[in-house]
Amino acid sequence: MTHSNVATNMANKIAVVTGGSSGIGSAIVNRFVINGSRVISIDLKKPEFEIGTVQHFDCDLTDESAVSQVFEEIAKLHPRIDVLCANAGIVPAWSRIAETNFSDWKKVIDINVNALFLTISHGAKLLRKGSGTVVVTGSINSIKGDPNIASYVASKHAALGIIKSAALDLGRDGIRVNGVAPGPIATKALISRIEKRLKENSGTLDEYLAKIADQTALGRIATEEEVINTIEFLALELSSGITGQLISVDCGA
Repeated sequence: MTHSNVATNMANKIAVVTGGSSGIGSAIVNRFVINGSRVISIDLKKPEFEIGTVQHFDCDLTDESAVSQVFEEIAKLHPRIDVLCANAGIVPAWSRIAETNFSDWKKVIDINVNALFLTISHGAKLLRKGSGTVVVTGSINSIKGDPNIASYVASKHAALGIIKSAALDLGRDGIRVNGVAPGPIATKALISRIEKRLKENSGTLDEYLAKIADQTALGRIATEEEVINTIEFLALELSSGITGQLISVDCGA
């Protein structure tokens, strides 16, 4: 499918993106706007640079009453939505299990699991039956462990469970639910975390990224654009036979 075909397919669709103010969320918003979609972004605060005609709602996605109110406001503008990108999430600092504060654990679960549930629970009521799609931003840690971020791994495993269960539930209304599992992506957030780790260890940023790249089948790390391409594919009718799946974008990590 050419870009013009994609743009035609996405034109005038109503897309809601959580965590749309930065990182992958901002890139999703930008791509959908380019393709002619009417985009609504939900995040704690507005992006530093606003994109086109995007409608933004400030919202703490861990607050059920706030989430309910936001989707009620969206319903007044758009009785039906076509795409729901549940992207909001956080990655905690490295910490071994015995050294992890329970308050930090609960924060990760609250944002990465509870907020995801609330987003799909309230957003599903607006999704167009027969063609609506949900795309969740998971992680390679939805399917593999990590000794330093157990809370994140647990939250992303939970996200996979929500994807599979929601797909069975919403599928009865013709609504598809899938997820994308990025591997290490050289976003500003990842680079910032790496630089913090390097302060405690030897080596340079380039050496660290090269080491990650060497561990993949393609000998490089995936790009943000490749993640967005996959999200776009899952949002389109081109993937109409796919639901309940988590697609890894990790260059074979």
